[in-house]
Amino acid sequence: MNNHQKSTLNKKTFPQACATHAVHQLGNFLNPALSPLGQGLRKSPIWQKLNFANHPYLYKGLQG
Repeated sequence: MNNHQKSTLNKKTFPQACATHAVHQLGNFLNPALSPLGQGLRKSPIWQKLNFANHPYLYKGLQG
């Protein structure tokens, strides 16, 4: 049995595993492309306003 036959057999036997693998491959492809976008959003003034709750001194009194 060659590699192509094994691949075809695996796709027929484990279709969910192949779909999951395809999603991971897509993620691996998109992550480098979208990473600068995420960095830009974190630096934007709007995100900094929305992200205010990450500062411990703002909710220190609520922790008990």
